[in-house]
Amino acid sequence: MTTFVRIVGAGSLSAAGRRMRLSLPAVSRQLAALEARLGVELIRRTTRRIALTETGNIYYQACRRILAEVEEAHDVASGLQAAADHWL
Repeated sequence: MTTFVRIVGAGSLSAAGRRMRLSLPAVSRQLAALEARLGVELIRRTTRRIALTETGNIYYQACRRILAEVEEAHDVASGLQAAADHWL
């Protein structure tokens, strides 16, 4: 899911790979595995560009919300731990 969101955000598989320090084939395999697991095409790929499918767009929006909530949960947990450490 994270790789998919990063691909969309970067605008290409290769740009996402560079940002994540992964090879293009590794990023492509992760996307293909996600699409196979879901049973849908999320991104239409050509040699020059990518385009979200309608399902891909809906999935992307949901993934962004989920990842934001996960980040918020991490922040809360870290804040609670810092507060606990302060009082010890």
